[in-house]
Amino acid sequence: MNGYDVIVIGGGIAGISASISAARLGCKVALVHNRPVLGGNFSSEIKVHITGASGGGHMFARESGIVDEIVTEARFSSIFGRSVWLETAQDIVLLDMVKQEPGIELFLDTEAKEAIMEDSSRIRAIRVESEKGSFTLSAPIFIDCSGDGVIAYSAGAEYRMGREGKEEFGESLAPDKPDGYVLGSSLMFTTKELDHPVKFSPPGWAYRFEDKDLPYRSHSPRELNYWWIEYGGMLDTIKDNDRIKEELTKILFGVWDHIKNRGNHRAENFILDWIGQMVGKRESRRFIGDYILTQKDLEDGTLFPDRVAYGGWSIDLHPPAGIFDPGHPCEQYKLPDPYSIPFRSLYSENIENLMFAGRNISASHVALGSTRVQGTCGVMGQAAGTAAYLCKKYDLMPRDIYKNHIKELQQLLLREDCYIIGIKNEDPEDIARISKVSASSSRKLEIENFTTLIPLNSPIGESFMVTDSRIDDISLYFSSTREREIVLSLYKVNSLKDINLDDLIATSREKLKANFEGWIDFPVDRDVNPGYYLIKVDGSPDVYIGYNPRSFPGIQRIDLSSKFNTARGVYPLRLNPPSKPYGPENIINGISRPTCSAPNLWISEEGFPQSVDLDFPEPQRINTIYITFDTNLDTPEPFRNVPEPECVRDYAVYYKINGERIKLLEERGNYHRRRVHRFNEIECEGISIEVLSTNGDLCARIYEIRIYRF
Repeated sequence: MNGYDVIVIGGGIAGISASISAARLGCKVALVHNRPVLGGNFSSEIKVHITGASGGGHMFARESGIVDEIVTEARFSSIFGRSVWLETAQDIVLLDMVKQEPGIELFLDTEAKEAIMEDSSRIRAIRVESEKGSFTLSAPIFIDCSGDGVIAYSAGAEYRMGREGKEEFGESLAPDKPDGYVLGSSLMFTTKELDHPVKFSPPGWAYRFEDKDLPYRSHSPRELNYWWIEYGGMLDTIKDNDRIKEELTKILFGVWDHIKNRGNHRAENFILDWIGQMVGKRESRRFIGDYILTQKDLEDGTLFPDRVAYGGWSIDLHPPAGIFDPGHPCEQYKLPDPYSIPFRSLYSENIENLMFAGRNISASHVALGSTRVQGTCGVMGQAAGTAAYLCKKYDLMPRDIYKNHIKELQQLLLREDCYIIGIKNEDPEDIARISKVSASSSRKLEIENFTTLIPLNSPIGESFMVTDSRIDDISLYFSSTREREIVLSLYKVNSLKDINLDDLIATSREKLKANFEGWIDFPVDRDVNPGYYLIKVDGSPDVYIGYNPRSFPGIQRIDLSSKFNTARGVYPLRLNPPSKPYGPENIINGISRPTCSAPNLWISEEGFPQSVDLDFPEPQRINTIYITFDTNLDTPEPFRNVPEPECVRDYAVYYKINGERIKLLEERGNYHRRRVHRFNEIECEGISIEVLSTNGDLCARIYEIRIYRF
């Protein structure tokens, strides 16, 4: 079969993201997947959570773009009207997302068998097999997202399998000498609690485990999936996959036998509700690109000039012996910041029309310990799919895109709601960038609400932005059972996550009466420069401070006891005079998520309706509007509760002409972060977006508006 612009091998999160991104930009895509359902490790066949940079503890770092669309629909499906996370219905959600794209032809239950080469450095086609027989698919560009890299391997792409030694890349987490070991595979299961006891008798071939055999491995029957049921790191995870699955099944039943029949696990009423029949792989082949990502790149947060994706999951390394290792089942090395991933790690060094995305990218074994998680795989997939479009547009190979069109690739990814560290929207076609922006109101920086009071046993910190040239008072919420003195110190810092306490601005002391609860005003009385400030409150026994576990853009809770100082949640805070960092100008500042430098969104005052207006310097012809809402990017994927209250639910878009405001469209029931509205071309002097309600929050929030004539 001919006529494709790109062929994607593998229908996991990376492959889905690559296919959808290429198709939306105008490519004809063949997506070849060897299973009956899409999703790979995320499918109902394996049931591994999507996670990524936010799961690594980084603030507001959750993946956006197509990964966000996938997670949002799995967490609240428009088809099923509820969360279908890791259920069989989730497979239908993924299938529907692919089928909504007319540019994708999907080949399920189809095995990619071999690459058919034009010459030693270029793939002409691939041979695949399904119930329809054996046939070929051809295209100028191929993206291998199959995990094991079946087509990349067949094509002769350079690859590695196993662990590099310390010396090769200077990686402290690598073994002393290189070896052939990899991260092991896992087999998942889920449980259900009934209202009566149920016995379990293990099959005779199951392993038998005592407590001493499962050190450092928590095994409550209420836990979802036991990732540490791991085996195969000392085998070939490709050739020995059946053997690994057989051993993992014996291990799984042995672990459940231990939970049910040995020790007091309070599992009498629990049953095995689902048992995986496919292993979840962590590692096999890693293909070599023009750059190999290493531990140092991740730890240093290297900002590559060709960066197209990012990660932030901890470097998560597992012992090759898996469950049979007497030590910890994993060692996680948290990274100080999210890191960038270069485009050069996503294409082959020796097969010129081959890209890859997922756990098979050009990275060392140690770096793979972070890049392999599915949220990161998805953003790499979207980058590769977008690059495939540019290959079509310019009739070039991926390496040529790196050399000649990397900025265009980066700007396209930003337009399609991807995040690239340190790069902002500079799209010359975006008419919103030349607009004058105004709003019905803008919120001041203030946190009034909290859910609990936590003990002030040790010093706490909180950073915030100041837009005024003076701070008169800072107010915090306390309770105290005894009379105590509270000491607050104010420091000037360089960003919201800076904890350098060298620049002391003021110290303020206030007494709390016994059995007090309420706001305490700390006089500061200082002229200041607008910027970033940090308060430190000394610990005090018998004192409690208000706490809200939901983070807020522009305010950063600081853990002064850890070298990784940022922490989720906020302490209630008031400033006098108020700071106002949530103005409508943020909508066109080019960054569509909070960073340690700014909140980067407009937030209105409480109450609806609220509106934001973009007025053009002269009439413009437009046909497309992109709107990016707030879905609280600080919540990791497995813990999202969709719809998020911050997200705008109901809104209307108006266009302005001859002093009139004419309704263009109205949307009800939205819960997605990114909405793209296409319409017949109109000429207008500006647009207005009126927010009618959110999914619970009392304020309107918008990160970005883009306006185009395509």
